[in-house]
Amino acid sequence: MARTFSEADEATLRQLHADGVSRNAIARQMGFAVGTITNHARRLGLSFDREAVRAATDARQVDLKDQRQQAQQRLMDFFNHQLDRAESRYLVTGWTHTGAPVAEWLQEPPARETKDLTSAATQALDRALKLAQFDAEHDDKNLSAMDRFLGAMLSERPEQDE
Repeated sequence: MARTFSEADEATLRQLHADGVSRNAIARQMGFAVGTITNHARRLGLSFDREAVRAATDARQVDLKDQRQQAQQRLMDFFNHQLDRAESRYLVTGWTHTGAPVAEWLQEPPARETKDLTSAATQALDRALKLAQFDAEHDDKNLSAMDRFLGAMLSERPEQDE
């Protein structure tokens, strides 16, 4: 049996709408179909302003891009740190046959440690490059078709005779 839209549901709809939650998110959160939310919102005099949703979406995209750039910077820092470690002096510790501790500085890490450090560095570099590639590929996709058209028209203007 279908659930009816109660007064409590109306109050929830009003509150979520006032909080700027999108129609689809309200439907998911409340467990109703999008059409049901649309009909009840219309009946209650609520509208879902597409410009407000677009502005929120744009702001979220900017936030995500900033987070990707921060992650990219951290990955590059990790990359550089691992390379520095692979090229720096390395302390080897152990014990003699009598159980006495021994420590010796090597000019560079042993082969296994060098391999592990450079592997970690190249993985970090690969991830950083993928984040940069994602942003490069998706920068123009956030623009509307008209914005891309106008950008192309304005950037390739022929020189005018004076």
